[in-house]
Amino acid sequence: MDRKKELLKHVSKEARGIEIGPYFSPLAPKREGYNCLSLDVFDTEAIKHRARLDASLPEGAVDLIEPVDLVGSATDIDALCRGAGVAGALDYILSSHNFEHFPNPIAFLQACGRVLKPGGALSMALPDKRACFDFYRPLTGLGAMIEAFHDGRSRPTYRQIFEQNAQMARFVDGERSLVCFLLDEKLEKIVPERRLREAFDAWEGMRTANDPHYHDVHCWTFTPASFRLLLSDLFFLGLSPFVVEAATDTGQSDFVAHLRLVGYTTFSPAETEEYYAAREAQLRAIVREDWSVAKSDCQLDILERFHSSLTGRNPLVVGARALALLARRRDLFLVRQYLAISRSIFFDPLHYIESYGAARDPALDYLLEGAAQGRDPGPFFSSRKYLARNPDVAADGVNPLAHFEIFGRKEDRRPALR
Repeated sequence: MDRKKELLKHVSKEARGIEIGPYFSPLAPKREGYNCLSLDVFDTEAIKHRARLDASLPEGAVDLIEPVDLVGSATDIDALCRGAGVAGALDYILSSHNFEHFPNPIAFLQACGRVLKPGGALSMALPDKRACFDFYRPLTGLGAMIEAFHDGRSRPTYRQIFEQNAQMARFVDGERSLVCFLLDEKLEKIVPERRLREAFDAWEGMRTANDPHYHDVHCWTFTPASFRLLLSDLFFLGLSPFVVEAATDTGQSDFVAHLRLVGYTTFSPAETEEYYAAREAQLRAIVREDWSVAKSDCQLDILERFHSSLTGRNPLVVGARALALLARRRDLFLVRQYLAISRSIFFDPLHYIESYGAARDPALDYLLEGAAQGRDPGPFFSSRKYLARNPDVAADGVNPLAHFEIFGRKEDRRPALR
């Protein structure tokens, strides 16, 4: 996925919008012709001063910082927009890696609903807890968000600060030590930091001193499925005016969510029944994500052990279809790919048919058309992520699952688990 293109899906240069906290890499910069205001808790000079002191920034980063138009907290975006005379006149709001920091996300969503036009878009990039330092933290629950809203919270709690500091994780591979990593790295390489005592002492110190300082942390942790459920539940309960249009992996360490402003609504009995049915499916999606997060070789062993029961394929039928394909196409490598897909532990024909519709030969459909359309061969393998991670495979036009089975295993490439 082109991450920037996806974030700008509902943005045009003619539309009016706001970008929250763009720092030195705005998605919709004025210098490129976007009619986009910049909102930040610091003014322009303060941001540039902080950037000059940050040795980790690339050369020239300070020059890319655009003037801040609205100075204040993102949760007060409605008041800031009223002061600028643009409340209710905006087409979109952009936010990249901000929402997880907000102490009161429901208040933020409600404020965004007061500044966008009806049908306006709130597009956000958020860290996927399965691929960052939040790896070992539990997912955020709905009750925690509602509690923060009713408490009128304006800064992270001591508990939230403790939880981040006590459960920090890193991907460690030789000399590399990363706080953001890929979704399917080996579990044994994702190492929890040994800071429990220090985190507890810091919590006790802040509590005893009634520490007034603002400590910036990830208050909330999400995966795409858990985020979709949380935001859908908030809409159902009348706490948010947004419906979730999409929550999609980028193939990196975050995901992109698009919310659409539809206003507050009351569900009829029939709509309530439909929502609970959809909610049940979303809860199962979260469980599937939890299953796929354990990316150790043990999981692959389990898949291997239950290979036949997962797929139910008949080797005689596969062989006959392979010969028929060879007779039609006269392409041995195409047949080799077909066989590799058909025999793969990651190919599930029943799942493929249920997900994408009937196909006389799901393996052939996936080989010739499905992968190119972004389809997945089963519930555990992501075609799009494998190609994003292996651009040489994408350039060669080889089917992603076939490549993994024929070449990737020998080359010690990791399967891109969903």
